[in-house]
Amino acid sequence: MTASGTEAGPWMRNPSIAATEIDAETFLVEPDSGEVFYLDEISSALWRFLEAPRTRDEIVATFAEAFPDVAGDQISADIDRALAELGARGLVVRRP
Repeated sequence: MTASGTEAGPWMRNPSIAATEIDAETFLVEPDSGEVFYLDEISSALWRFLEAPRTRDEIVATFAEAFPDVAGDQISADIDRALAELGARGLVVRRP
């Protein structure tokens, strides 16, 4: 399944992940392994935005509005990359 695929429902935070924000930085802790993940600016914004489940298209549209000086193709690529990375680590999941 690809980040932009429509095979499953919207993206959402994995509810078992603990998050801590310090200033503008976000750290996630995977409870089973205790592994800590540092999120960059884009991934942190995405994590905050996924407080409620969102489709990939909703995410891209919102980020395009928030960053009008960034090309739409770049935003799409950045969001797809962030969703793929966060999804591969189990930090975000697709809601059925």
